[in-house]
Amino acid sequence: MTREEAAQLVYETPEKAIELILQLVASAEHLTARGEELERKVAMLTTDSSNSSKPPSSDGPQTKLRPRPAKKSKKRNPGGQPGHKGTNRSLIPVEEVKEVIPLFPAACKRCGAALIPGPDEPTGKYWRHQVFDIPEIKPEVIEYHRRCLRCSCGAENWGKLPPEAQSGVGPRLTAFLAHLTGFHRVTRRGCKEIAKTIFRIDVSLGSVCNLHQEVSKSLAQACEMARQALPKQPVLNGDETGWKYRGLTTWLWVLVTPTIAYYHVAKSRGAKVLKEMLGDDYTGILCSDMYSAYKAFHKGVRQFCWAHIIRGIRGIKHSCRSPDAVRFSKWMLSETGRMFALWHAFKKGHLDRPTLVRKSVPIRSRMSKCLQLYRTSSDPYVAKAAKSLLKHWDGLFTFLDHEGVEPTNNSSERAVRPAVQWLNICFGNQSEEGEILTARLLTAERSCILQGRNPYQFIVDSVIAYRNGLPGPSLIQASC
Repeated sequence: MTREEAAQLVYETPEKAIELILQLVASAEHLTARGEELERKVAMLTTDSSNSSKPPSSDGPQTKLRPRPAKKSKKRNPGGQPGHKGTNRSLIPVEEVKEVIPLFPAACKRCGAALIPGPDEPTGKYWRHQVFDIPEIKPEVIEYHRRCLRCSCGAENWGKLPPEAQSGVGPRLTAFLAHLTGFHRVTRRGCKEIAKTIFRIDVSLGSVCNLHQEVSKSLAQACEMARQALPKQPVLNGDETGWKYRGLTTWLWVLVTPTIAYYHVAKSRGAKVLKEMLGDDYTGILCSDMYSAYKAFHKGVRQFCWAHIIRGIRGIKHSCRSPDAVRFSKWMLSETGRMFALWHAFKKGHLDRPTLVRKSVPIRSRMSKCLQLYRTSSDPYVAKAAKSLLKHWDGLFTFLDHEGVEPTNNSSERAVRPAVQWLNICFGNQSEEGEILTARLLTAERSCILQGRNPYQFIVDSVIAYRNGLPGPSLIQASC
């Protein structure tokens, strides 16, 4: 339509002009809304672990690297900088080394004269240098001869094998193969190959699976005691992630304390799984994300994960193009940064807890004002986020008043990460026994790490105790 045709339409048929304008306005509004929705969907396709609940392991190589702060000097080279102390291996005492080899110079570096060490030279000045290596690995084989003795009655009696020799594989190798799987995520075939190439021991794939099941049984008591100790803990961090059972989706749950990481594989993601692990009357503080199962299970004091909240706010800024989304996310992220600055100052000992609480009051007040303002936003995603945070307000700042409570759920997320990495290799379990083994190995390994214990030695001790019918080592420390 030309300008003249438009003028003619307006002056000669104003009613048609009005109808046309209304149609164009409606079309423009529809196209604008459609465009915003398409932009949001495109933005959702480019989300990563920094602006959504996706795990870091889902970030592929195509994910844009996060911006790094500018370097102070362009002349700075990669690696250790001048003055950096560095990390060196400590020398072990001389009496513990296998061999001491003295090295003397053959000639003087100044005049070239031949040098011959005198009788006092070995006790003079010297510089220590140690080389660490492993000995040639040879399997240690113990052979048992079951002798036969004939009784006066004519019966033949054979000597019995000791309990630790029944399987034909010693407890250290048994524990090592399980440790490879539970900690280093080595497949069963990988364990078989390592046993053959490194230890020169030919173990069949079926034997590896049988040994893993024996380890699972040896850890049963320790894991059950750990589960029974969970309801008594004042603070628990919980999380769950998808798992696989014969290609079907199941769920791997984890509950973490400062000294225990308890894992459980279940077919459900509902609150009933938490009841199985904790019972019906947990009275401590539960820290988690805002997933509804935790709320359905626990009506007491909560602490919601601020890492999830921050990623959600960043996701709004990333996926929504409205002015409210930009202003809301900018305001909330700014106040969150101030809150965490106070928290880090408290953790470093620069603030005491009363000062922390007092200085957080104006920050919380501004956060509340922001949420109240944007709860009626025209942007539905902004309004939904503001209403959700107001609904869960009582569980956002528990960490300010209670000792041992963190503002994030990082402890349980760190506990979930090795399980996710394991899943990406093994693709889940093929039997219920495999699910139980997965949970028990992860529980024993991660709990030992939290306690500063050697997880491999813990499994060795557990296998020895199991084969001899004795109580195994415990994952419960005195502080629990």
